[in-house]
Amino acid sequence: MFRFKLQRCLPYLLSLTLASPAIAGESGSSGNGSKDFIQRAERRENKRWTLKEWLEQKDRNRMMDMWLSMNAPSPFEVMLGGSYNSIQTQTNPGGAGANKFTSYQATLSTYAQFVGLTAEYENNTQEGFNDLSGLFNLRLVGNSIQGSYFAVHYGQRTRNITTNQVRLSQQLAQSSLQLYLTKYFGFDGLYRYYLSINEPTLGDVSGNLAEAGAFIDFKNFRIFGSWYNETTIYNNSGVETNTNRTGIKTGLKIFY
Repeated sequence: MFRFKLQRCLPYLLSLTLASPAIAGESGSSGNGSKDFIQRAERRENKRWTLKEWLEQKDRNRMMDMWLSMNAPSPFEVMLGGSYNSIQTQTNPGGAGANKFTSYQATLSTYAQFVGLTAEYENNTQEGFNDLSGLFNLRLVGNSIQGSYFAVHYGQRTRNITTNQVRLSQQLAQSSLQLYLTKYFGFDGLYRYYLSINEPTLGDVSGNLAEAGAFIDFKNFRIFGSWYNETTIYNNSGVETNTNRTGIKTGLKIFY
């Protein structure tokens, strides 16, 4: 009887033995699924955005902005210059001989990024006049007045002629170019046109100015020399008179 019962139970024991690896595999798969489920929750936790973190990041950004504003270069530039001018003046060139004179000139320019203002003053007591000019500057190419640039200008020159007590105010348009060949040496030049104006004593007055020169920089200082030619045309009752002033400027500029 015992043998009979064993024979009847043997198929069941074999089926349990064969099924045990499958059961173990299923339990392993369930373990891997639980582990992946936990990892997904951890990833979501790491990516979670909170109000506290946003406030902390905002404070860090504000501190960085303050640091950059304190250490960034200033957008404002200033140039102060002075020159000694050696001049030859001739009326109606080709006629009488030229007369030699000297004068002194001071220049102040201020820029805020690419726009600026310039004031010029020339004291020429030997020829009996002084000039005061004001210009609005627009730098089209370049990022500094102590660098390569191209700029256009518009302004006014007021000439006080002391010999006959005449005050002559003329609008002007100008273009200027500065080009560095090395970090410390370069060339510059400008062309200025004085718009025609009618003055009761002098008649219609117009003119132009051209300059070309070279310079050497020593940090914030510049030593320069330039050749210039200024022509003034007077047309009084149909009689035209040209005054030509040609000379050399030598001087010093300081950049802030």
